Amino acid sequence: MAEEAENRKNGFDKVIDAAMGIAEAWNEKTGKWLRENSITFAQFKAILLLSKAGSQTLGQLSEGLSRARCTVTGLVDRLEAKGLVKRKRSREDRRLVYVSLTDKGKELAQELREKVVPEITRLGERIMARLTETEAAALLGALGKLNEGIGEIR
Repeated sequence: MAEEAENRKNGFDKVIDAAMGIAEAWNEKTGKWLRENSITFAQFKAILLLSKAGSQTLGQLSEGLSRARCTVTGLVDRLEAKGLVKRKRSREDRRLVYVSLTDKGKELAQELREKVVPEITRLGERIMARLTETEAAALLGALGKLNEGIGEIR
């Protein structure tokens, strides 16, 4: 039992190291495109989501980005300060706040779709080509379980 627990601990350390390595390499590869537009990857995803889905409540945006609502509120604050999004309170339910792209945000979304998305897609395809379908499915399942586990820890 103690040996099994130690192996899981060592395995988790290795998973974290690998995930950090992947994240650092991903940020290095995609960072250039995003720095040119002074946005983070999370902001990039939000801009693309809003350009596709249109106006979204903060809750919908939070769900679409798989981020906590408080995180999304800060993200929207920063996008709003850059003039890329605007907020509008619902007339029917004043508790609801809708977020949508401004004209400047729509222009940036179009530019990102034309220039950045194809590059990121090619990069992702090259990376995932190293895995078989079975390996990719197993990886996705395992990462999903780890993500759920992290979310349950208080």
